[in-house]
Amino acid sequence: MTTPLLKVINLSKRYDMGYKGFSRQYNYALSPISFELGQGETLAIVGEAGSGKSTVARILVGAEQRSGGDIFFEGEALESRNVKQRCRLIRMIFQDPNTSLNPRLTIGELLDEPLRFNTKLSAAERQIQVIDTLRKVGLLPEHAEFYPHMISEGQKQRVAVARALMLNPKVIIADEALTALDLSVRSQILNLLLKLQKELGLSYIFVSHNLNIIRHVSDKIMVLHKGQMVEKAPTEQLFNSPQHEYTQRLIQEQSLFMHKR
Repeated sequence: MTTPLLKVINLSKRYDMGYKGFSRQYNYALSPISFELGQGETLAIVGEAGSGKSTVARILVGAEQRSGGDIFFEGEALESRNVKQRCRLIRMIFQDPNTSLNPRLTIGELLDEPLRFNTKLSAAERQIQVIDTLRKVGLLPEHAEFYPHMISEGQKQRVAVARALMLNPKVIIADEALTALDLSVRSQILNLLLKLQKELGLSYIFVSHNLNIIRHVSDKIMVLHKGQMVEKAPTEQLFNSPQHEYTQRLIQEQSLFMHKR
């Protein structure tokens, strides 16, 4: 049997809320969840605000510590890799490039940063990789000299995609990365991500509440509700025959929303 690229077992997150009387109180942001991601596969994590989906994303990229559970990458425990190795394996595209891209750095400097801190490449080698990655995401070499405020919203999101690609990761997590974009730009970025997946063999985790986008891009879906996984299934199976009432409600609300539009 093939070893999954990413295997998560009983991942959980709780926050210490202090004491009530003599007993310690916890807030459980994420009850134990388990899932797998294969090479070139796309998993969607869906749920309303507060469902725990962004908590999963932050734990996977190392931005937050987990309270329990195990994460394996290609069969090896993820924590056995050092921070630099982990940075290379799993990268994140954030929701809003206006807050995730430093306005004081040029686009070239923004893309050079991960290489400077995580590789031993020379300045010339790094510059070649920056230009190559700009081309991969449909931007021009000249864009390296621009600052984020000088380009459009769609181009900023392309820069965010380029930044996620800089260390040649195997998994990219998109945390509501398409939500703020208008429809035509959103479909351009989606098509870019699908093209990159095909060319580079990337695996994606899409974190979103937009089921319309999810249906278009994902192979399988995990539904979270108040920190618990209530359903997990291949995409079409989940849409055609949702088992949990919460999933049924999400699909129904999305279809009503699309109908109104």
